[in-house]
Amino acid sequence: MRNTIGIFTLVVAVLAQPLCAHADEAGASVDESVSQVVKAVGGKEKLLDVFRFSERLLITSTPTPVVPGETNANRTSVVRSGGGWWLGPNKRNKDKVRVLCWAWSLRILLDDKSKIEAIPDIVVDKKPAFGLRVTGSVKEPIDLFFDKESKRLKAIDYTDSRHVFTNWKETQEGHLYPAHVAGFRFADRRLRTLQEKQWYQTDILELVPLKKLPSELK
Repeated sequence: MRNTIGIFTLVVAVLAQPLCAHADEAGASVDESVSQVVKAVGGKEKLLDVFRFSERLLITSTPTPVVPGETNANRTSVVRSGGGWWLGPNKRNKDKVRVLCWAWSLRILLDDKSKIEAIPDIVVDKKPAFGLRVTGSVKEPIDLFFDKESKRLKAIDYTDSRHVFTNWKETQEGHLYPAHVAGFRFADRRLRTLQEKQWYQTDILELVPLKKLPSELK
């Protein structure tokens, strides 16, 4: 009987050890992924926080390219990542755009309330991308996908839509950001199936980091 108990204890210990190791490795993998994607845009100090940007926004039922020679901005905004989005003097009252911009800046990954887990890879623009899901700091989960090679942001899946990022640029201060965004509605969010027709596209024509939010917008 004593030998049986001893063998049983040994078996439990052996079985438990790989599970604990796997959990540690999973945690380390997520932390490393976060570190890599932040490093890919210049590090924490180069993440956009408060900034002004001008864009040409096209909301269409079919993909519509910007016409050469007609690339003037049709909207200018001031943003504080995770805090607010102003169009002129008016603050946008939509939590969804606030969360999307927070994720776009990558600052959501560094928030103390954010819980991050790895999710299955997908393909974006015919290239493999790994995913990180953020919960805790947001009401609904938000999924960020990064190019496996460059480690830069490729897409964000949030609620009913996917936002795909391309055309990376750099500010004079050294902040890297994707200047083109294409949005698609989900036909089936569970299967990550997109509707064929593009929902919108926008091109950031100018982006200027600000040291603080303009006093008139606080």
